[in-house]
Amino acid sequence: MPASLEQWGDHVEEIARAGRGFVEAYEIGNEPNVEHFWGGTPPDPAQYVQVLEIAHQRIKAVDPSAIVVSAGLAPVGRIEGNCNGWSGNDCGAMDEREYARHMFLLGAGDHFDAFGYHPYGFAYPPDTDPALVSNGFAFRGAEVMHDLMKQFGLDHKPMWATEFSWLRDPSADGALPGRCHRYSIYEDNFGWMEVPELRQAAYLTRAFQYADENWPWMGAMFVWNLDWYDYGWLCEPARYFSVLKIDYTDYDPYRDPPPAPYTTTLAYEALAAMEKRPGHFGPRLAIKPSALSFLADVDEPRAYSDAVVPLNTGYGVFTWTATVMTGMRITGTMGTGTLGVQITPTLAMTTGLQGMPISVTVDSTGYSVGTFIGLSSVTATTTDVLDAPQVVSVMLRVVPQVHRVYLPLTLRLAP
Repeated sequence: MPASLEQWGDHVEEIARAGRGFVEAYEIGNEPNVEHFWGGTPPDPAQYVQVLEIAHQRIKAVDPSAIVVSAGLAPVGRIEGNCNGWSGNDCGAMDEREYARHMFLLGAGDHFDAFGYHPYGFAYPPDTDPALVSNGFAFRGAEVMHDLMKQFGLDHKPMWATEFSWLRDPSADGALPGRCHRYSIYEDNFGWMEVPELRQAAYLTRAFQYADENWPWMGAMFVWNLDWYDYGWLCEPARYFSVLKIDYTDYDPYRDPPPAPYTTTLAYEALAAMEKRPGHFGPRLAIKPSALSFLADVDEPRAYSDAVVPLNTGYGVFTWTATVMTGMRITGTMGTGTLGVQITPTLAMTTGLQGMPISVTVDSTGYSVGTFIGLSSVTATTTDVLDAPQVVSVMLRVVPQVHRVYLPLTLRLAP
C-alpha cells in the first residue's frame, strides 16, 4: 500500500503521460494477495481497491483509450485463517477466490477494463478440471474466477492471463537429476509441479488452444517467462519457467568452453511455431438479453415494457444507436393469428453510451391470438466496434387466457 495515494496517483499519471501513444495497457500491481508483493504487509483487498481506483482515474485522465488491467492474482489455494478481519487469509497470502470476491464487493469492477489472473498449470494438463485437483491448482482455475466475475455482473469484461506456465525439470538444462529436490526451499514449494521439457512445450501450446476454443472471455495471455534463465542460483524456479535456457547438458567445466549465453527450449520453439491470430483490443458490442418476449391476454390489452443493455465486452468506450426495423412482414403462428401483421416496438431512447439500457415497449391493443415478432437494430456509432450491428428480436405472444399461479410466501426475520 503506498504511503500516500496522492503521490502514488501522481507517479502513475506521469507514467501514463509518458506512455501515451506507445503503451496500450497497464497492469496495476502484481499478485497483491501475497504478502511478498504487497510491500511485506498482510494482503488487504480494500487497500488494493483504493490503489486500483486511483490508478484507473489517473490513467484514463491522460489516456482514455489505455487498457487498465487489475493485478494478476496468484493461485495460492484454499487458505484457512483470518488476518485483520479477512477470512481465507493467513497474513502471508489470501485465497485468490476470497480476495477477488471482496474486490468485487468493494466496487473494483468500476476501475478495470480487464481482470488479471495467473492461471498456472502446476503439474497438470491444461484441460484438467480444477475441481479434481487439490486447491483447484490447474490452468482451468481461470474458469472459477470467471464464474465469480459473473456472480457480480462483471462477465462482460475480459480476463487477462498476465502470467502462466509450467515448470520445466531442471535436469533438462543439465542439472544433475534430483539435485534441486535436496533443497527444501525448492522441494517444498515447487518440486511437486515439475514436468519434462517436452511436456512443458506441449502444455503451453495446448493451453492457448484450449483458451481459444473455450474461453471467449479470455483476452491477452502472457507466458512467464522469457529470459530469467540465469536468475539467482541454480535451483531458482524462475530459471525453469523461462523459455530460454543455458544448456549445461553434458557440460564439463574442466574440459569444455563456456556454454552459449542461452539457447531456446522446446517450449520456445513450439510457441514460435504455433498458429496465431491477431488480437483485437477495441470495443465489442454485446446485447443482454439478446431478445425480449411478452405474454399477453387477448382480452386484457395493455402496454408491456422491458429493457436490453448494450454492453462493451472489449475495451475502450463506444456509443450506440438503436432503430426499429421496418418492412418486415410477420405472420401469426398460433391459433387465429392475423397474417402479415408486424409489431412495432417503441424505444424510449435511440442513442446512448455503453451500459445504458434501452427500454422497449410493445402495446398488445388490436392484436388477435397469435405470435408476432418485431425487430430492432442496435449498432455502434464508430466502425471499430466488433460484432456491430446486432438485431434484437421482440416477440409478442397473445393467448386466449393467461393462467396465473400464486405460490405461498413465507417471511422469516433474520436472527
